[in-house]
Amino acid sequence: MSTSASSSRLAVDAADDIFTVTAHRSDTYRIHLAEELATEGLSGHLGTLAAQLEAPEIVIVIDTGAAEHHLGAITAAVVSTGLRFRTLPVPAGEHSKSPEGLNNLIRALHQHGTTRRTLLLGVGGGVVCDLVTAAAALYMRGAPYALVPTTVLAQVDAAIGGKGGIDYGAAKNLLGAFHHPVGVYIDPSLTSTLPIRHIRAGLAEVIKVALISNPELFATLERSARPLPHGQVLTEIVREAVAAKLLLLAPDPFEQKDLRRLLNLGHCVGHPYEAATGYRVLHGEAVAAGTAVAAAHAYLSGETELEDRERVLNLLAAYRLPAVIPDSLRDAVWDGMSTVRRIRNGPLHLVLPHQPGHCTITDDIDRPAFDKALNDLAARP
Repeated sequence: MSTSASSSRLAVDAADDIFTVTAHRSDTYRIHLAEELATEGLSGHLGTLAAQLEAPEIVIVIDTGAAEHHLGAITAAVVSTGLRFRTLPVPAGEHSKSPEGLNNLIRALHQHGTTRRTLLLGVGGGVVCDLVTAAAALYMRGAPYALVPTTVLAQVDAAIGGKGGIDYGAAKNLLGAFHHPVGVYIDPSLTSTLPIRHIRAGLAEVIKVALISNPELFATLERSARPLPHGQVLTEIVREAVAAKLLLLAPDPFEQKDLRRLLNLGHCVGHPYEAATGYRVLHGEAVAAGTAVAAAHAYLSGETELEDRERVLNLLAAYRLPAVIPDSLRDAVWDGMSTVRRIRNGPLHLVLPHQPGHCTITDDIDRPAFDKALNDLAARP
């Protein structure tokens, strides 16, 4: 069943009127992955978690898109715990991941009388995972929450790692916090209700982690593009992607040691591209385009061979993911990269894919090189 624990320690050393404070915190929780988990076991997991937390109730925070398909099963699981519960719907779409959306959620929690130990249950895609994580971090300085991600992207990325955030202005994830959940429940069968476009976009994040650290997963993706992965094949792909991301996060889960992170592959350009479209492109689509730019730049700068670039671009094409940024958005994307540089504390730290399982990081890219990479992609058949 579910296990969740947090421990903290504070050490103080005083000498000559100077107090040196050392604070440590450790979070332990489980990520459960199984088909049909949402209908055949979630209730037991939630009941165990609620008992450990001494939670008086559960608040289901679910996006309206996920609610259409999954609210009945989730509600049944919560009802079986015997706890009081309430459902707070969140409008589907990136616009909910905003200061207004965060304020609306916190206001609803407050008006409902949500306590410090109420278990928040986030159900939905990446927007809900990010929003609930951020809200839980802020509400009463830290409320417990669990996640049931219902999209491929959320299952392999947004629900993994305890990062919450909202967009601010034209900047993606400018505001946020690290706040780990008490449990994550991944049921790949929930993604069967998604539009094909959303499945493809979610697999862009899988391509990313495969490029960084898992050549076997990359080869699996190459074999599985037609038809799109589903059933047990998708479950295994999700499992491998989650494991790969956790291994990449393990050395520095709070981004305190090093801002040069391989997991930013595709995001240095992808986040500004996503924002420049007014979030009309999906996050995974933007990451795919950013990965394509990085692959083109790696080749054009002599870091990789032509066949390396082609293998990356061919896989993106196999999943019908975008590789070309429209000319009309070039300036906006370039300008948006300045915000990424501030988040990275100066340099862009652009991640360059070489071969599956091997990437490097270069400090930055100048405007001529950026344009050259975009031109290279636009000219490709």
